[in-house]
Amino acid sequence: MCIPRIHYFNPGHETAVLSGKVNYTPPRQVQTMFRDLACLPLWYADSKDLVWVEEYAMAEAYLSVLRRVFPQLPSVISTERFLHESSLGNYDAAPWGLSLQSLHYYKRLQKSEKGNVRIPVWNDVYKQLTGRQTARKVLERLKELLPEMVLPVTPVFCRTVDEIKTYMQTHQPPFVLKTPFSSSGRGLLWLCSSELLQKDLLWIDGAIRKQEEISIEPALDRQQDWAMEFVSDGKGRVSYRGLSVFGTAERGAYSGNILGSESFRESFILSHISTTDFVQVKNALEIALSEIYGYLYTGCIGVDMLLYRQSGYSSWNIHPCVEINMRQTMGMVAVQLSERFLDVNATGQFVVDYARLSGEIQMRDREMQARYPLVTENGKIRSGYVSLCPITGDTHYWAYVIIS
Repeated sequence: MCIPRIHYFNPGHETAVLSGKVNYTPPRQVQTMFRDLACLPLWYADSKDLVWVEEYAMAEAYLSVLRRVFPQLPSVISTERFLHESSLGNYDAAPWGLSLQSLHYYKRLQKSEKGNVRIPVWNDVYKQLTGRQTARKVLERLKELLPEMVLPVTPVFCRTVDEIKTYMQTHQPPFVLKTPFSSSGRGLLWLCSSELLQKDLLWIDGAIRKQEEISIEPALDRQQDWAMEFVSDGKGRVSYRGLSVFGTAERGAYSGNILGSESFRESFILSHISTTDFVQVKNALEIALSEIYGYLYTGCIGVDMLLYRQSGYSSWNIHPCVEINMRQTMGMVAVQLSERFLDVNATGQFVVDYARLSGEIQMRDREMQARYPLVTENGKIRSGYVSLCPITGDTHYWAYVIIS
């Protein structure tokens, strides 16, 4: 029998892992995302789970409306209500991402005498597995498992500006530099030439001071972003869970996912590469991830990938391991949304957006509701728009689906 979980949304956890502090304070913008998207786990949690929020009254009001259409949604709970509930059972802690900070946060709930929360024990190896160095290790293993496939060069990690300059002098631009602990398009520096400008030197100096080293690699002619989502059982087995096809902004920041059946999502990739290559990459990743993560970590793993063009070639190539996210991911949310809440023939988009001005998202939400009325049948979306989290005049981050 599965123990229900208490979910907690803690985005940007890679920097929390880097800090190594139980009392780590995220940047202000990340704190805003914590608050605005706290209800996102409602859409991937099981019906008997709980979603932990602090603004309980707003979340409960939002949920009470949605339950009329989606009765399978779980319940929300706040710290105060958890500590004072008359009867609670046993739960597993399920943060978006594991860090000393997120696990320490759950200890507040252990003060309750009415229930018990089982919290994973932090393992120092999680820091190593979270960093981009492990993605490099997986890419090297994939080259061993896929000797006939043309794969991109592995990143080189540098600890000084001189090492970076040496790399740039011996390789052709453009380049991309990456901090080891970052994700979703953050922590990247794009260089179009072999010359470092003053602003580049300042970025490199700050990144090395904070994270000790950074990686450099040739920037590829990206055609399509995608990912494979996996689940590790902690007993040595990492299994494929689904395909994520997503978009990014100009500099690589995540913008949203394609929704639909697995075969529909696959069509975006298989129109450019062979089914054989797709299956070989999936199988090789299951082997490599099982070897490296399988006995050490239990939970979701997302492997970001690219389809790219090489100069002088008409065919598209696969970069099978751009980065690895050892956590729940927006791609996995998209897989779960597609399976749980979409009509069998429905397709659409899962979007995460940001607006700087207060009131802007509230206005756009009203416009979307009027323009794309929600049509459902038996708890499944046939068409229309739905916001995945409550919206107020002070909302700045917005997660929603729009289905055709």
